[in-house]
Amino acid sequence: MTHRRTRREPSRREFLKHSAVVAAGMAAAPYFFSSNGFAADSPYVPPVHLKADRPKAASIGLGTIWNFKFAKAQDLLPHLNILAICDLDQRRLVEKKEQLAKAMLGGNVATYEDYRRVLDRPDIAVVHICTPDHWHAKIAIEALHAGKDVYCEKPLSLTIDEGKQICAAVKKTGRVFQVGTQQRTEFEQRFFHAVAMVHDGRIGKVKRVTVGVDAPPSGGPFKSVAPPKELNWERWQGQTPVVDYIPERCHEFFRWWFEYSGGKITDWGAHHVDIAQWALGYDKSGPKMIEPVSVKFPIPFAKGYPTRGDSYNTPIEFVVKITYPGGEELILTHGGRNGLLFEGEKGHFFVNRGTLVGKPVDDLAQQPLPADLIKRLYKGK
Repeated sequence: MTHRRTRREPSRREFLKHSAVVAAGMAAAPYFFSSNGFAADSPYVPPVHLKADRPKAASIGLGTIWNFKFAKAQDLLPHLNILAICDLDQRRLVEKKEQLAKAMLGGNVATYEDYRRVLDRPDIAVVHICTPDHWHAKIAIEALHAGKDVYCEKPLSLTIDEGKQICAAVKKTGRVFQVGTQQRTEFEQRFFHAVAMVHDGRIGKVKRVTVGVDAPPSGGPFKSVAPPKELNWERWQGQTPVVDYIPERCHEFFRWWFEYSGGKITDWGAHHVDIAQWALGYDKSGPKMIEPVSVKFPIPFAKGYPTRGDSYNTPIEFVVKITYPGGEELILTHGGRNGLLFEGEKGHFFVNRGTLVGKPVDDLAQQPLPADLIKRLYKGK
């Protein structure tokens, strides 16, 4: 049984028309407002413990990664004054508002369903975008043109063209923009040591890097049901095709649908390929060739697009060969161990978030890395 709308709802089309991510309209009309279809905003009460040396910020999207950034070692609270939070799920808004109130010792935050209300506030200097991937570019570009600095979770965009538009917006506005690749932070020191070892020539010229990212789940067909009353499913879909609500399409499951993300390749791949290119010295340029060696999808494809909309459709198996100008080769695969295996003319080692192993690693006890090398890497020098 399906659950389809029985009334005309023009607000979604109007919403997308007036705030679509198009280069021609970005400067003239970066964002528009309409309360149509949005829940009422909560009253704003200034937090009682604002710190003068902290940027005033807001979070847009309050899912799994938001929880990670605010509850783990990467906790952002000591560095920000959180004035507002925004999500299309009212349940999340209530939960996170209570969580932040306790963490800020009584400080209050405003809650919004419409992210444009956040961008309209002149007191907010920084926005943290933690939405599903298909919303990243639109919100990021509008935030930049609204005069905000932006921290956007990876992957930066859903398409290459969206990424180009974000870069153009950053150049035009001059705002600060950072992508959330936390493997470059001080909390992931193993990757700094791995990159430093390659830069210091510990394995000689690199011949190959094998990046394992695990295989995504294969699921479906799933049944459509009525959307939860606290979720604005109409808005959640954004610019993607309108479909019935399937729980396995939303929240933490969105990564396994091409409409919203790119599966493990853009999930873990965004992290590990970034580290590989950093180590190889191509993080500001990139490869010269990308070749799909083999790809297996969980469902039949017709003319390059899945024939059904009730099952996960991102690849469940893949091997991709990436070649760089210096002849280095990167193999991105679902197989093997999650992490990076660096192979050079003088040795090899493996690194992931819990491990850094290999003879070149063992040799660091007797031949440590230059004292300032990791510091220079951290500062991007």
